[in-house]
Amino acid sequence: GQPLLAMDLVRNNIFYRAEKQAATIDALYTQLWDPFDAPWWRQDAPNARPMRPRIDHFLAHVLAAETGQGIAMRELYAEYRAYAVPRGKARFPNVEDELKILQKHAPVYETLEGRIHANDAMQWFGRKLAVWQVTTAYPVALQIAAASLSVEEQKRMAELVYSYIVRRAVCGLTSKNLTKLFQAIAQRFFEAGASFNVLGEFLVTREGDSSRFPTDEEFRRGILSNPVYKLAPGDRVKDILWELEKASRSAFAEKVEMPRDLWTEHVLPVAWDEAWPFVDGPFVNALSGDPKAEERNRLMHSLGNLTLITSGLNQSSGNRDFSRKRQKYAEHTGLFLNKWFAKKTIWAEAEIRERGDDLADKALTIWPGLE
Repeated sequence: GQPLLAMDLVRNNIFYRAEKQAATIDALYTQLWDPFDAPWWRQDAPNARPMRPRIDHFLAHVLAAETGQGIAMRELYAEYRAYAVPRGKARFPNVEDELKILQKHAPVYETLEGRIHANDAMQWFGRKLAVWQVTTAYPVALQIAAASLSVEEQKRMAELVYSYIVRRAVCGLTSKNLTKLFQAIAQRFFEAGASFNVLGEFLVTREGDSSRFPTDEEFRRGILSNPVYKLAPGDRVKDILWELEKASRSAFAEKVEMPRDLWTEHVLPVAWDEAWPFVDGPFVNALSGDPKAEERNRLMHSLGNLTLITSGLNQSSGNRDFSRKRQKYAEHTGLFLNKWFAKKTIWAEAEIRERGDDLADKALTIWPGLE
């Protein structure tokens, strides 16, 4: 009584046509289809929308990669039939070649989803896309991996897409158009082939706030002034801060992975009070509407005021004054991101801007622009 998935209908259609071609059904199934019947494929894809099993999302991504067209999830079976048998004429000489298309893309999709490690660049790319919940870029990833490109070029392309996503978030630009944008990239790759130059030339042509690639100057302004804590909430801001932590390390530092229990910490706390005096005049209340308070509230969520600490240290430091926070950081955290505070005796607007400038310099190398 369980409803059929779109991929179940596809399977039935494929093997119905294989039987008509007098193919060896059992051998085809064992060699080319059996892996797709594993339970993992029927689990809902954790970062994709709409909520559907991985096998259905995989099929949609493969069709988008192979055709360069947008694929309607609600009409997935019809979309596949139109791909495999366009206008009633089979696209492939035999069903075995058709199944090999799915087999070609399966290891890359599994790598993007973190199930296996079949491609270094795509493993890294998959982790970043999961954090930022941008699985609509999967068809582009499949095209990159399927092209005859070096691992270095694949990594550069993945990094450029990642930079595009992060820069737009920090600059406060919408993410609502990303699905259409990645469909357009997939179409361009389908027409011209996947390469770093094609990707760069495509992104250069994007205009308007809905899809343009932020400049270095705009990205720096976003880091210095924008409430990144709100623009890139949760794991996204932690991802940004961890990349900045890695860029802050010395050449002799250990290359450790990000601990799981890190929290994003506001050095100047959200509920700041008299324990955080103003340098240039008397204290004013956070809700007073005073320009000084408004400026502090704006900078409070900017990257210059954010860092990473463990959940226990986060609870321990709380809203304490800066001298006690600085002492706790010195005693309990070894992150290079937090070494900055040991040199400071106060923490106010000027210090937040100074650290923001330093982080912006690092960010421009981590998330490169098109310049």
